[in-house]
Parts: sequence; structure tokens; C-alpha cells
Amino acid sequence: MILTAYEFFASLQFAVVLIALLAIVLGLGTFVESAFGTEAVKFGVWNTWWFTLLNALLGVSIFCAAAIRYPWKRHQTGFVITHIGLLVLLAGCLLSQRGGVDAQIPLLEGSRGSKAYEDSSHFTLRIRPRGSSPAGSQRQESVIGPIEFRSGPFSWNEYGPVQTASRTQSPPPQPRGASPVHRPWFPWGLVRRDAGVLHDEDGVRLEVLDFYADSTTALAPSVSLRIGSDTFAPGGADEARPGGMWMPVELAWQPDPLRSAAQRHRSSVGGGSVVFWKIASPPEAEAFLAGIPDPALGYGQKGQLVLVADGRPHRFLIDDLLDKPRSVIEGTDLFIEVTDFQSQLSAVRLQVRRGDQGRDEEMVVLADLPEVTIHAPRAGVYGTLWIEHAAADAAERMQGKARSRIDIVQAPGSGADPAAAGQRLLYRRWQAPVGTSGLLPADGTPVPAFAMPKAQLELRVERFLPAEKLEVATLPLPFDKNKPPSAKRRAARVRLTVDGRAEEFWLAGMPVQPIEETPGPTEERTVAGTSRTVTATLSPDTIDIGFDVKLDNFERRLDPGTSQASHFSSVVEFLSPQGKPLVGQPVTITMNAPVDFSDPATGRSYRLFQESFMGPWVPGDDLYERFTKNLSPRPEKLEASVLTVNYDPGRGVKYAGSGLIVAGIFTMFYMRAYFFGSRGTSARSGESQPIPDTGSGVRTARRVPPTARIGDG
Repeated sequence: MILTAYEFFASLQFAVVLIALLAIVLGLGTFVESAFGTEAVKFGVWNTWWFTLLNALLGVSIFCAAAIRYPWKRHQTGFVITHIGLLVLLAGCLLSQRGGVDAQIPLLEGSRGSKAYEDSSHFTLRIRPRGSSPAGSQRQESVIGPIEFRSGPFSWNEYGPVQTASRTQSPPPQPRGASPVHRPWFPWGLVRRDAGVLHDEDGVRLEVLDFYADSTTALAPSVSLRIGSDTFAPGGADEARPGGMWMPVELAWQPDPLRSAAQRHRSSVGGGSVVFWKIASPPEAEAFLAGIPDPALGYGQKGQLVLVADGRPHRFLIDDLLDKPRSVIEGTDLFIEVTDFQSQLSAVRLQVRRGDQGRDEEMVVLADLPEVTIHAPRAGVYGTLWIEHAAADAAERMQGKARSRIDIVQAPGSGADPAAAGQRLLYRRWQAPVGTSGLLPADGTPVPAFAMPKAQLELRVERFLPAEKLEVATLPLPFDKNKPPSAKRRAARVRLTVDGRAEEFWLAGMPVQPIEETPGPTEERTVAGTSRTVTATLSPDTIDIGFDVKLDNFERRLDPGTSQASHFSSVVEFLSPQGKPLVGQPVTITMNAPVDFSDPATGRSYRLFQESFMGPWVPGDDLYERFTKNLSPRPEKLEASVLTVNYDPGRGVKYAGSGLIVAGIFTMFYMRAYFFGSRGTSARSGESQPIPDTGSGVRTARRVPPTARIGDG
């Protein structure tokens, strides 16, 4: 069996099939890199177990093809040298794959660093005693990690449903107009991804449920809208734009530090406005839908007041209620009395009381600021004031006094389903003298917005981030193969269990930036157990290259008339950890001119490339303020250079293997062993002669005619 396997691996048939398969894989890898970038082809092809297996089989085939011819003849010298060179070359490639370094160093001008960031990430869990002081907790802190996390270059929803040890998680809903991105033409499923349980020891369990290869953050609750029309023609019907015209509107709820209630977010759209706020109680949500005016009643001079009690709307003209004594609302046990009206504020103040023995509750209803209206929840009364303003000018529109307005609220779900709580969007459209209301579909189904002379505008929801309280939501960004890994912000949805108490949350990866900072609230999450707390972070893998790189100057040039960089270069110094220069003078690294440097301490030979840059940041930018808070004087602008540090332990071995291959081929030509037969020398009739083979295969023999030379044919 061993001999049969030996002859099989040395056979020409096996070599042809294997080399053809490798050629197909190499060609496929070229297409994958062209379509998805270098990171994707490393993950899906070059660093996979099956590609390593193919190369190992190629090495076995080369070795067996050479060994089966032993003892070698003199004319086979070139053949043997070539096959040894191929084996050395494959060994060098394996060394480069297993021990190579390809990482990025971001540097600000004047700063130095020795930490290089790789494309991979890891989790770290820090365990502290619960309730201990910060100083004491640091002394008693224990660290679990780094916990390896192989995630891949794409967001996991792009592969389809996420398979974990405990459940199958469906892809998240996509914004309208953006279909889910799947990559079915390549077998990405053959590559391992670390979905599921990564750590489970001593009552601490870490699971990864989902992953975004690149992400951003947004405040929640918030809603992204588009208002426009597919048939909108700004210059007339004959100038209609293909696809119409749509205007994006971003609205986010924000807390008001002066009030316990929410503060709205208002955006102006043409001659109207869009307002977003959050409603906490189901009765107020139902009153929001029912509190629309009745055009048949009219608006008078001061407007129409709609009071919703027990789910039923009651409509009054403010002109009829002013200077009138307390009166009962027909069909109820509610008494109301208008005490004041402010025309400049478009606001009415009234007293509400339920029953004869009840206590008065004050309401303040504002027509143009319905989100800050003070209702009477104890009496179960919710109010809305509608005033038909004259055409508002620009200044009045800035104050919210527009003739057209759309109110949008996040409201608790109706019915007994607790899963629907906090997931509804309701809208109320007011375009004098008519108002409408209803459920605003979060799936992008359009609803009527503003009516214009040339088109009926529609309202569509692009994204809805519901939340019970103000929080930061993590959102995926589309895949961009040209975006450098250092600029991507990875994020993982994890379930962390401590002493039986589990929490699920999105954990943003620590950013690759030139200055290390304390993790923010999205980059560090803590779960409390019975007697301890566990803090989880997701960080890029780093290596210490052993010496410091100092950026003396970074230069960036732009193409004339554009903002595109045509050239950027870095002037750097190489320093020991003690700050001693390791080279005589600074060196310049440009996009097409890398620099080689050997670390005198370790002997490692590094090659540094100019990869990209970060910035520029100017005063007022968040990163500028954070990076320059300890600088004096502060620069006019701030830029960071991103250098790639490459260490290839197999480079010399690969060069040696390539040299042996060239030497072997030269030897074959020099010895005329395969291509030129010796003149005047003929084989004896009937003698069986070996037929040499430059590739791999078992030696065969055939009868050679007396007049034929061995080199012929």
C-alpha cells in the first residue's frame, strides 16, 4: 500500500491533475481579489486550509517524482536541482504565510510609535471584584485573552442567516432601495468563521451572534426619511428627472435636560416642516392619531382645539371658549376652562377636571410646537391646537409656523403583543385646512406628504432605529474593497454571560488611530455578576516591531482642481526604544518607493510602504480636538500618515528556491540532457531505453529503432 501510494504521488497523471487544479484556483483567486480586494482573497483562498493542502500535495508530488528516480544519473542533475528549488520555494511560501507580518502604523507628524495593527481582531475580558474601588480593582483585575476571533472581510448578513451554537439569526432588515448583498458565486462557507461560543469557563461565557465588517453609529431612537416624487419635474412636465427627485431627512430624538419629557427634532423641507419625537404611553399614541381637526368646523381667528378623552376626539373653536366659565364636555364627566391664549406663541392654556370633586389639571397646548405640549394624563385628556396661518415667510418657518407640517412619533405598539412595544411609527400630516393621520410603514411603503402644484410629494422611511431611551445604535456600512483595513470599524453583536446573568449588545471594535484613547461607551461593555464584573472589548491584533518609527514630515499633493491626492510621502526616522537614532539621517517613503530596514536588535528585515493617510482634521473636528488637547501651540490642521510594515521570514528562502530553479533549468540546457541528443550516438537495436521526463511521473520505456537517437522525438 505504501509503494502504491508512493507511485501514485510520483505519477504524471496525479501531477497533471494537481497542477491543473492549482492553475484554476490561482486564476479564481485573481478574480476574487479583483472583485473583493486583497483582504477577501487572503480570507477565502490564500490562507485557507484547503489551499495549504493543495500546496502540500504539490510538494509531495515534486518530492516523490524526484525520489522515485534515485539513484540519479549525471544527465538528471538539472532535473534534480530544479525539483529541489521547487521544494525550497514552497517551503519559503509556507514560512511567509505562517510567520509573515503585514500591518499598519498610523502616525501624526512629530509622533513616533512601534505598535503595528494587523487586519485580524481579538476579544479581551477583564474581571474585577464588584463594588471595589478603582485602585483596588486594578490590583485584583484578571484578564482573559486575547480570545482569537476570525471574522472574515464581509458582514455576516451577506452570507445569509448566521449559524451559531444556540440559534440561527436571520439577516437584519435592509433600508429601502438597498437589497441584501450576497456573495454566492464563491464557496465562502468552506472558510471557518468564529460564530458562536468563543469562551466558556468559570461562569464566564462569550458568544458572537453577528458581525459587521465596517460600521458606523447613530443615535436611537431616530428615523431617516425621504420626501419627494418619482415624477417630480422642477422645470415643467417636459423636464422630469429620471427617477424623480427625493430629499433626505434625518431626525433623531434627543433628551431635554430641562424637562423630564423628550425634546423633538425638527427639519424644514421646502415650505413645510417635519417633526419627530417619542411618545411613552399607549393612550397618548391613540390620542395622537385621533387628534386631527375637522375642516367643516372651521378654525376661526384663534384656531380649533381638539381634546381626546377616552379615545374620542372633542373639537372646539378657541373663539367660543375664551372668556367663558367652566363648561362640561358633552357626553363625559370632564370640565374645561380656557384661562389664556397667546397669539404670538400660538398657545392656549386651560384647566381640566374630571368629575365635580376632582382636582384641576393644567394643560398648555401649542399649535406650532405640538411636541412640547403639556397634556393632562391624570385626567386622561390629550390636546392638539390647529391654527390656519397665513402663508409663512422664511423667518416664521424657522420658528415652526409653516402652513404644512408632518408630525412623526415613535409610539408603543398596540394590542397585547409585548414584542411590538416601542416599534411603531405614527404620522400626522397637516396641510391647511386638512389633516390626516395613520401608521407610517417602516418598510419604505410611501404615504402622502405635501401637495405641490407640480407633484404630490410622498414620504418614505429609509431606516428606523427604535429605542426606549436614548442610546447609540450600531449600523453596517456597505462593503468597499478600496477602503483600507485601518479605516474600517468592525463591530460584533455578542452575548456575555456572567454567573448566569446574560446581556446582548453590539460591541464596536477599537479604532485604528494614531493616538490611543480610553474606550468609549460603544467600545467597552460591562456585565455585572453576583460578586464580580466582566468588561468586554474588541481590539485589533497588534505587534511590537521592536523599534520606533518617527514621522518628521508628511506631504500630500492634490490633482489640480480636485480634492484627490496625487502624491503623498513620509519622511521618517528609525529610533531605538531609548530614542537613539538607528540610521544616519531620515529617509523618505513614497507610494512607489518602499524602504527596507533591518532591526539591529532582532535581525528582522522590515519593508515599509506608504499606504494611505488620515485626515486632514481642522479645528472644530472631534478628532482634532481630541488629538490636540495636550499640544501647545495647536497646528492649523492635522494629518496622519499610514505606513504598512511588512516582514517576510520566507523571503530569502523563496529567493534561494527561485535561484535553484533557474540554475536547474540552465544546467539542463548546458548538459543537453533533454533537448539535444549526442550526434553520432545511436541506440542499439532492440534495447529498451528510458525516456527522461522534465516533469513528474514514473519512468517508462519503449523500443527505439536502430537509426533513432535518444534525443529525437
